[in-house]
Amino acid sequence: MRTRRSGRLTAMLAVLLGAAMMLGTVHAAVPESDKTSKNIVNPYEKITYALTIQHIDRLAEAYPDLIEVRTIGHTLFGREIRAVRLGKGEAQVLIDGAQHAREWMGTNLILYLIDRYAYAYENHVSYDGYDVRDILDRCSIWLVPMVNPDGVALQQEGLNAFPDYWHASLAVMNGHSVNFARWKANAQGIDVNRQYPAMWDGIRNSPAYPGYKNYKGTAPAETAEAAAMIRFVSETDPEIALSYHSSGEVLYWHFNTLSEHLARDTNMADTISAMTGYGLMKPEKNPSGGGFTDWFIMRFGRPGFTAEIGAYHAETELPLWTFADIWEDNKNVGLYLASEGYKLWRERYPVENVEEKLQLLKEVQLYSRPKEGYPVGAKLGPAKVTAEARLGNWYRVPTWLGPKWIQLDAGSYLQGHSETYKERIKLTDQTPLYPSPQSDESAILAQLDPQEVDALERWNDWLLIRTWLGDAWIKQHE
Repeated sequence: MRTRRSGRLTAMLAVLLGAAMMLGTVHAAVPESDKTSKNIVNPYEKITYALTIQHIDRLAEAYPDLIEVRTIGHTLFGREIRAVRLGKGEAQVLIDGAQHAREWMGTNLILYLIDRYAYAYENHVSYDGYDVRDILDRCSIWLVPMVNPDGVALQQEGLNAFPDYWHASLAVMNGHSVNFARWKANAQGIDVNRQYPAMWDGIRNSPAYPGYKNYKGTAPAETAEAAAMIRFVSETDPEIALSYHSSGEVLYWHFNTLSEHLARDTNMADTISAMTGYGLMKPEKNPSGGGFTDWFIMRFGRPGFTAEIGAYHAETELPLWTFADIWEDNKNVGLYLASEGYKLWRERYPVENVEEKLQLLKEVQLYSRPKEGYPVGAKLGPAKVTAEARLGNWYRVPTWLGPKWIQLDAGSYLQGHSETYKERIKLTDQTPLYPSPQSDESAILAQLDPQEVDALERWNDWLLIRTWLGDAWIKQHE
């Protein structure tokens, strides 16, 4: 681990913090390059659930072409679990925070990361050689700033954040104390980060009953929070996942990792460790599971990391003044993950960039990626489009939803676009009508007697004509 800066910098921050508290606002140690921004997120304040929602809304309003917001679930007490997509790339990585209530410094970090990266994208700013615009055009970062908003609300605000009927239960789960500074679980007393189906039955040191930490529940994914994350990952299919926890300045990176992935994941872990100064946790032969990145690694065989930010603080949240070091350690991590995520996505989807004119002859399903498991719930009707990428019989085309993928079989499209051909055509022989130029004789709709017809369009030696059956195709030489 690299030498910490906490001596001189901590003393400076302590002075700044004290002065700022007297003035009512904390703006300690924000780099000069960060001061010329839209000033949406102040990471030196306690960011509550309500403030998280407010920040997300303001960021989305400030950067409408770059940020997408999605509600991925609701807690038992109705709080939204929100995800933010930052970027325009098809490749995707995922960063989350505050799976544990008292570890909400991860929320501060993620929201500030969104703020800084969005500003850098808009203003063509680089971070230590990382071209933010280029990276986010290739790979989007999905961020879930507060996975456990009920737990955070309890830890920060106490019983007042919950209805009266639940107060007694919360106090009992907290050892009959109404001081919830140590609280990690959700508002049901279940540890969200012991809720994922990764060797869940073998989780060690789980209490028998709900409490402020470590109780794994009665079944995996029984909490709304864990179920939302599992569902969200299945929908977005990220290449890499990083979960921010606190504290201790260590990095977990291995969970029964397969031998074929070991070199890849070791290299990434070493890079993140060098960036952050966080020590690498040694792999265990028989790890206790249930964690989010444990599940991600086992389920998908992809890199997953859990970063414990901040110097160790026992059984409580990190002080706000620690944020300066945390940001300095982590400011490039998201960009590194996105860069690596794009490489991994390209390995899975070796897409060829093209400029190919296609004419769709029938309605086709739209997909978020070239894979049948990722439909977007919309279809594209017959249309003339220009594909910008191809993978086998998959084509990426522009739509009203942004670029989407379509899968085409031989009879569903024309190569190239037909051209307008408004002519009166005289048919001298009996002429078969086809539903498309790609049809064979078994698909003939009818035979047209000799007559004059109105042509509408032409594609190679085919004409689209108007008939009593509707529009149909004929071969021009016929």
